[in-house]
Amino acid sequence: MVKAVKGVILKCDPTVKQVIYKLNEKERDKFQLIIEDLDENHLFIDSSKVDYIKTEVEKLLEENTYKSELLLPLNDK
Repeated sequence: MVKAVKGVILKCDPTVKQVIYKLNEKERDKFQLIIEDLDENHLFIDSSKVDYIKTEVEKLLEENTYKSELLLPLNDK
């Protein structure tokens, strides 16, 4: 018997793909994000988890992005 699964093909670079794999491992007890790994740039994921994946990837990338502090001009003496 054929089993149909509703999902979405996600195109991403290998770095983001690894982040999604880590999320999938972290949430394995609750649910599965990745249905199938298609190739190095594409994943077939659960369509009901798209917003969750976007939110978590954006959070992680924001945490790991370098932010320089503004340099204030020195007072001349």
